[in-house]
Amino acid sequence: MTNKPEMTMSLWRNQSFARLWCGTILSALADGAFMILLSWYIVDVTGSEAMLGTTLVCFAVPRVLFMLVGGVAADRWSRKWILFSSMAVRGLILLFFSAVMLTDTGGWLAYTTYATAFLFGTVDAFFWPARSSILPSLIPREQLPAATSMMEISQQFSMVCGPLAAALLMRTQSYPLMFAALALSFFAGAVSLFALRLRTAPESAQASPAKTQQPTAFLQDILSGVRYSFSVPILCIFLGTTLMINMVFSGPINMGLPLLVKDLDWKGTDYSTLGMMMGIGMIAGGAIAGFFKAFRGKFMLLPFLLCLAGSATSSLYFMEHMMFGMVAMTVLGLMISMTNVPIITYIQSIVPGHLLGRVMSLISLMSIGMGPVSYSLCSLLLVNKWITPAFLMLAGGIAMSLFSLSLYLFREFRRAEQHPDWTGKTSSEAKQYTPLSS
Repeated sequence: MTNKPEMTMSLWRNQSFARLWCGTILSALADGAFMILLSWYIVDVTGSEAMLGTTLVCFAVPRVLFMLVGGVAADRWSRKWILFSSMAVRGLILLFFSAVMLTDTGGWLAYTTYATAFLFGTVDAFFWPARSSILPSLIPREQLPAATSMMEISQQFSMVCGPLAAALLMRTQSYPLMFAALALSFFAGAVSLFALRLRTAPESAQASPAKTQQPTAFLQDILSGVRYSFSVPILCIFLGTTLMINMVFSGPINMGLPLLVKDLDWKGTDYSTLGMMMGIGMIAGGAIAGFFKAFRGKFMLLPFLLCLAGSATSSLYFMEHMMFGMVAMTVLGLMISMTNVPIITYIQSIVPGHLLGRVMSLISLMSIGMGPVSYSLCSLLLVNKWITPAFLMLAGGIAMSLFSLSLYLFREFRRAEQHPDWTGKTSSEAKQYTPLSS
């Protein structure tokens, strides 16, 4: 049996995996810095809660609209070229935004900000389904837990470097330069992915005849992925829980935190530091999940860990000193990553390869699906002074903890690890398990 150090070394000897890992780091670094810089740019220049909320809605809505389309694209076409194109186009969008900042005196800048957020979210919707479903085409199945953990670490490592890069770029006091630098990061990531080689023929090649069918076939592919996902009870549970947790988490943390930092009269670098500490926690969480093999056999811990993430979010209500906020954000990142890795690994293990892109796109859709609603509701509450940024995070964290603990109420969640594709049982033993019972 291959031990963990040998398996990790074999992953790094796989050049395509190493290139994907590097590309993911560069993409996530630019993503993390982009959201911080864009949010702080709006808060710093306009101080408008309404504009911040509207921009976040413009970013989230196209991701909701096109995420399922991105999942079908990942199943039908080359995931490598989807990843490459997404990174290159996002770089071009940020270069254009930077150029507008240099030439515009302010009259059209707000509309350009909305357009940039909308276009960025649209292209981003195609990136994540392809990235989440490409691993089985690069590595053997037995390496999936280790590889998923490494990809999660790469994603969260960049969440440390992203805020750090944002803090360093803020010292230039030039927003055009900041966004131009992020564009270069996307271009570098695209170059890394250009030489990516799939281990086997892309899954989308199996669906190549569909390209000659009527346009409605694309919609049929989306519907088939949705039908499959909702026919498997454990996937339904993960989808619903992800949707509700995102509703009570995305708005409070993405709107409440920068506004709370501003209310405390702290600087943009302090906001970046808090984001960096969350990234450090997520790196540690990914490493822990990888060490324990995605908590195989210990799934009953996941609701408790997610509950702790909600508690950490609520604790930001009491933040008056930087050290307190840094500890809370570290715990938040730690718990989120320790639940993400097992769930993603589980889904990659039980879902057929030709449906994986669509299922992962649906999971991604649920993780952002209520984002626009959450941002709009939080913006309404904050603009009308019905709630403070600190109390917004307190309420969101409490709701997150309650939704997390509700997982224990579902029998299908309690028996999730009995799935034959997760346990590695033989076909005769698998007959005792009926994953398609609803």
